[in-house]
Amino acid sequence: MVLTTSDYGRWSSALTAAEVAGFKVSLAELCSDGAALYWLEARPEENGRVVFVRDDGTSRRDHSPGDVSIRSRVHEYGGGAVCLVPGPAVGAFAYVDQSDQRVWYCGSGAGGAGLQAPRALSVPAPTGWEYRHGGLSATADGDWVLAVREAHPAHGPGRPVRTVRTVVALATRTATPSESTVLAGHDFFGAPRVDASVERLAVVVWDHPDMPWDASSLVVLPLTRADGALVADGEPWTVAGGADESVGQPAWQRNGALRFVSDRRGWWHPYVHAGRRDATSEPVALSDAAAEYHGLDWVLGQATMAELPGGAVVARQTSSGRDAVVRLLPGGGPEMLAQPCVSIAALCAHGKGFALIGGTPDAPSNVWLVEPGAPPRALRPAPVFAGNPAPDTFARGEPFTLTGRSGRPVYGTLYRPAGGGDSGHAEGGPPPLITWCHSGPTSAGQPGLDLTLQFFTTRGFAVACVDYAGSSGYGRAYRNALWGQWGVADAEDCLDAARHLAERGDIDAGRMAVRGGSAGGMTALNALAAGEGFGACTASYAVTDLLRLAATTHDFEAHYTDRLIGPLPEAQELFVERSPLSRAAAMTGAVLLLQGTDDAVVPPAQAERMRDALVAAGTPCDLHFFEGEGHGFRRADTLTACLEAELSFYLAELHL
Repeated sequence: MVLTTSDYGRWSSALTAAEVAGFKVSLAELCSDGAALYWLEARPEENGRVVFVRDDGTSRRDHSPGDVSIRSRVHEYGGGAVCLVPGPAVGAFAYVDQSDQRVWYCGSGAGGAGLQAPRALSVPAPTGWEYRHGGLSATADGDWVLAVREAHPAHGPGRPVRTVRTVVALATRTATPSESTVLAGHDFFGAPRVDASVERLAVVVWDHPDMPWDASSLVVLPLTRADGALVADGEPWTVAGGADESVGQPAWQRNGALRFVSDRRGWWHPYVHAGRRDATSEPVALSDAAAEYHGLDWVLGQATMAELPGGAVVARQTSSGRDAVVRLLPGGGPEMLAQPCVSIAALCAHGKGFALIGGTPDAPSNVWLVEPGAPPRALRPAPVFAGNPAPDTFARGEPFTLTGRSGRPVYGTLYRPAGGGDSGHAEGGPPPLITWCHSGPTSAGQPGLDLTLQFFTTRGFAVACVDYAGSSGYGRAYRNALWGQWGVADAEDCLDAARHLAERGDIDAGRMAVRGGSAGGMTALNALAAGEGFGACTASYAVTDLLRLAATTHDFEAHYTDRLIGPLPEAQELFVERSPLSRAAAMTGAVLLLQGTDDAVVPPAQAERMRDALVAAGTPCDLHFFEGEGHGFRRADTLTACLEAELSFYLAELHL
């Protein structure tokens, strides 16, 4: 069968919207107790419920209570919602209950079986307040669980204030909740980490107006036990960080040294420090490669490095938009380790090797076990599609680089239409394009298999994922290229990438769409408003009014725009000028808006005002609300409806 250009977008695909939605299981917070691996699964088919899973090599089962969803809302984005608790109970763990944001403890019996009834570790919030917890970690003796705590007004709008964001130690051996405040005095704290002797706490701190990837510091606090509580034993001191340095991912090594990452040399590199205040040595870098070993700390508890039993450190290394695993050798370059993943979200030591959460070019994100002398093994079953896709069904990413109108490099990955099997091939012209704008705006595209993306390539669309100015994975200078330019440089880079592909003959310049979520939705809308070729735009939970965002957004991002655009009120005109809401009249293509009703980051009113402005300007616009969804969609029925609506939208507006 030979297909023609008129068939683009309508190819018969083995991937249905419902299957793609159901298989979009998010994996996070991988950890090991030496006997088993554990991780969190967010399941769309259970309305986004997040479950703690245990795999001991012979069986895999849900390890958390059946009526519980585990999720933190610290900084709104959460992270560190679960941790293993060492001690006599095998597989014991602490977790944050999504419904009340308290920390709970669950013991278990022999071999991790027989969960005990959960009991609360954290105290209830005072009247008029709500507590949130995240960044959980347990001490080596299992006596305490450390957590970042936020306090929010229980009623009405309100951001957490400096005096009520703290690091607390929650006792695990008491019958009723018992806790102590270990550290306060900063606007924000990363996930706390205590050394094996329970004498030192390491934690990343930062203050407004900084984001942790702009400027942060790593501090160490001496600890002591007093009257059954874990408390500070002196003042914290700074190991690394400052106004022009981002640090992260502190971890205590077996020899008592402190490992962390810093971008003081332009890339997030791993360093080791003695971890003692009287140490005279400077931190020692474990790599000098032009590569990143860390990512943006949107969530608490990022873990992309691990110490193996012999003392070697393995780490995720990001270079040229691809991830790898390397062994870091003192005094030498990183040694690449064989494993199948090109996109890696987490890594931990396990047994004689390590485990990771990662995606390959051919399979969605999975938990992989990598052991010496054995091939890497995926622990979760691969998706089984009713349409039985052929092996060559999925499009492979082709990296490309161009020089944009700014003179800067622009990085991207092109996915060509790929039907496979009996879908045939197209003749008569290049395919339509969907330009994919990542969120953040300082995030990056992920090269592992994305079933949402493949939903479109298997139907005859080309997809271009653009890592525009500000994207992570290319060093500090590239991240900082978006400072003062958000709403301009990002949109221009996406336009330049699309035009570059059109000039190469890879896509049809007359049938180009652009899409994005959150900050990526703003980028997509502004790219549409430029009037340089895009004919349709899908924007999910998109930032559309920057002044309104600055006035209503949560505390974590309250000053995010200070560097990306400029401080208020001085930059007010720029905020208005760069808001898609102000550019509605310039948008000549059609717009599809997808919005959750419970979005605390970008409230639904923004989507309503954007729709009204577009309609008033005569621009076709559809707005779909999804009840109970927040900033990022999690339910299978929502994800299915969004995919079906987006496909129908492109077929109509790109005249396919």
